[in-house]
Amino acid sequence: MDRKDIVNESQDLEPELNERIPKTYDPAATERKWLTLTSRKSRVSRPQAKPFSMVIPPPNITGRLHMGHALNITLQDVVARFRKMEGQDVLWIPGTDHAGIATQNVVERQLSREGTALRSMTREEFVTRVWEWKDSIKSGILDQITRLGASLSWENERFTMDAGFSRAVTEVFIRLYREGFLYRGERMIHWCPRCLTALSDVEVTYVEKSGTLYYVRYGESPGRDQSLVVATTRPETIFADQALAVHPEDARYQKWIGRKVFVPLIQREIPVIADSAVDPEFGTGVLKITPSHSMADWEIASRHGLSPLEIIDREGRMNEKSGPLKGLTREVAREKMVEELSARGFLEKEETSPSSLGVCYRCQTVIEPALSLQWFVRMKELAKPAIEAVREGEIRFFPDGWKNTYYDWLENIRDWCVSRQIWWGHPIPAWHCLDCQEMVVDSRKPERCPRCGSEKLSADPDVLDTWFSSSLWPFVTLGWPEDTPDLRRFYPTTLLVTGFDILFFWVARMVMMGYHFTGKPPFRDVYIHALVRDQFGQKMTKSKGNVVDPLEIMDRYGTDAFRMTLVHMASPGRDIRLSTERVEGFRNFVSKIWNAFRYVERFAPGETRIPEIDEQSLQSPANRWILVSLSQAVADMRRYFGLYRFDEAANTLYHFTWHLYCDWFIEASKSVLDRPENDPEKIETVRILRFTGSVLLRMAHPVMPFVTGELWEILYADELPLEEQTFPDLSPSLSKSSSDVREFESMMALVGDVRQMRSQLKLSPTLEIRGELVVGQGAGERYGRHLAFLSRMARVSLSPLREGEPEAVSGIRIPFTDGALILNLDGVVNLADEEKRLTRELEKLNQKKASVLARLKSREFREKAPPDVIEKDERLLEETGEEVQGLESALAQVRRMMTERGGQ
Repeated sequence: MDRKDIVNESQDLEPELNERIPKTYDPAATERKWLTLTSRKSRVSRPQAKPFSMVIPPPNITGRLHMGHALNITLQDVVARFRKMEGQDVLWIPGTDHAGIATQNVVERQLSREGTALRSMTREEFVTRVWEWKDSIKSGILDQITRLGASLSWENERFTMDAGFSRAVTEVFIRLYREGFLYRGERMIHWCPRCLTALSDVEVTYVEKSGTLYYVRYGESPGRDQSLVVATTRPETIFADQALAVHPEDARYQKWIGRKVFVPLIQREIPVIADSAVDPEFGTGVLKITPSHSMADWEIASRHGLSPLEIIDREGRMNEKSGPLKGLTREVAREKMVEELSARGFLEKEETSPSSLGVCYRCQTVIEPALSLQWFVRMKELAKPAIEAVREGEIRFFPDGWKNTYYDWLENIRDWCVSRQIWWGHPIPAWHCLDCQEMVVDSRKPERCPRCGSEKLSADPDVLDTWFSSSLWPFVTLGWPEDTPDLRRFYPTTLLVTGFDILFFWVARMVMMGYHFTGKPPFRDVYIHALVRDQFGQKMTKSKGNVVDPLEIMDRYGTDAFRMTLVHMASPGRDIRLSTERVEGFRNFVSKIWNAFRYVERFAPGETRIPEIDEQSLQSPANRWILVSLSQAVADMRRYFGLYRFDEAANTLYHFTWHLYCDWFIEASKSVLDRPENDPEKIETVRILRFTGSVLLRMAHPVMPFVTGELWEILYADELPLEEQTFPDLSPSLSKSSSDVREFESMMALVGDVRQMRSQLKLSPTLEIRGELVVGQGAGERYGRHLAFLSRMARVSLSPLREGEPEAVSGIRIPFTDGALILNLDGVVNLADEEKRLTRELEKLNQKKASVLARLKSREFREKAPPDVIEKDERLLEETGEEVQGLESALAQVRRMMTERGGQ
């Protein structure tokens, strides 16, 4: 849905409510409403506040929202919302990338469906068609990103081919050329026969496949019987061989160095040379040198003065120099060569071998190394400050381990091929004299050649690599090369959130360009997130049919549930295994929050302000405990956001909300809220419910903006809107070690012990059993106020509290610091039967524990088993041990009661 279209639907989206908080949360209606209100809202500028800035990794204009985008944008939005609530001046720049090769391919396919061939059009006609297509999709993927609730600074939106960006790209190219960092030369490059363009090193991906090694015999020249055998994966390139090479220290071939051999099937002599780059362990230790169709061979040939011979054309077909192979594809030519070599006695054998195949990162076509005249950027000097910046801590990686990968690439970096043989992209600002071949690099076409005066000047036909322009993204989006107020205030940007798969394509290049053109890093922190995989840990691909559409997930479960799932699972260095069951679980979490606030509203209907709390005057231990717990949760979330531990922040939010706030505090409050309206503890509890609720909504807002915004508008309408609230910063004078807090926690622990005992004795959670609370002398008044809480939470009908010795009372004894809760199981449990059942279960559990322990003690198991399997067994051993202890305790209690009652 277009962001403008969302606004047009605004009037009739808000449902008619019969009550302030409807019984069921409707995520679709709520999200439409809040997107209407906020999707194009202007950024609130805070000129006196601390600046915080991010740039979105610009998605391709051809793209559709996928899981990687969803994770990336969600994490950035969590940070942006948190920093805004911290009072910082947040600028989060959106935008898109023109995506040269990808976009050209999309429009070419569209033209093909219309029956129009690319070659039937002029370049100007094609570029015009691409702009028309670009305008037709409006903001494309950015409209889909809006669905995630992304609080981007939309008025700062940029495109990598807008007018300002194009001027900046031209400026960078010219400056690099004049400084000697950019040159044009004939070198070996990676060529895509499908896209018909050069690719840089990092645009080639490698696919592991099972290949074939062909062992081919090269007879010695002139006419001797001896021969050398070469193992090759590319027999179709044999006619382009210029030499055979061996390692200079390989004793098997010392006598061959300096001799000559015939190229199989043709009577052309080539030398046998020695080069240390040859791997003696591969194949036979003899390498055929084909400089025109191998990067490694080109380097060896260059050292030995060997000339190239090209036999494969730009479309991946054999050319006229390949003789009988002319016109064949590489694959068919290989089959024909193998047949001919075998028929003529030159093929000794074939062998299956693993192969690493280089393919185009866009179309997956097998690339062809080719000698070509291209533009290159010298990278060695540009890389030095980029390496030093990370070493000195000026740029920090999260997780820290990614810096080693970053170092490894930059320390072994090669010159970057930046020219592309396509029509869509930034034109290279260079002009060639057709008379004297002089080249002029300038932003405008010269009137005449500065060398010979000719007016015959032709524009360079190539465009720049997409990554060339996107490497300038952090500073050009802020107005560079102009000295703009935004550039002065927000550069360097604060944080970059991105995936590891573009660490080299984009991140390292941004660092190099940032330092070279601004003298500063492009960002201070880099958070590298993992991949989102399917529930089985497999990469999502169309071919596997396991791609999960984020838009469908949001439609089905709600955006807040989807965001919470991604944030909760974003553990450093660990891929996310996404399943709809997980998202469904967090949809239940959203519903839990909704229902909790329905409960809060029931006891304070119509109130729309946050109550003030005097911590020192609190009377209820439960109220003191929840404030202390809330304070700890807020502090933990602040700390985790600062460390970019999104998973821990989400886990803290989940644990506090579900387990502490809902399962304990709200449940504990029910016995108090049943009292008369003027009861002091009831009044205090209602105020605490509303106060802690307001803090909880502010805590949850960065992660779940829609449900929190809706609840805040209903419950706290007289306060500032939630997005203008500050993130909580509680520092109560109450201490977790205070006696009231410890007292309430001991009652919680007692409830837990009762529930565990009920579980071990197979008693239904809904079955109410009789019991008695026995405490030491003088403790009766203090613990008497917890009887209603214990009765409700443990499902125990308690008789009046008694001071005395617990041992004097018969029953299952659940001890705590000042006494014990005695459970009366008369008529509920047959002790003899229960003793037998517990004994059997304990025997089985001990056998299981012994089996796991034996496995973990096995040296062979620890050496061979994967770490996650060992870790799983260690957890299982610990859990089993706890179960054994629990059953032993229950069995001991049952046997004690049997003894007291004479074996009954």
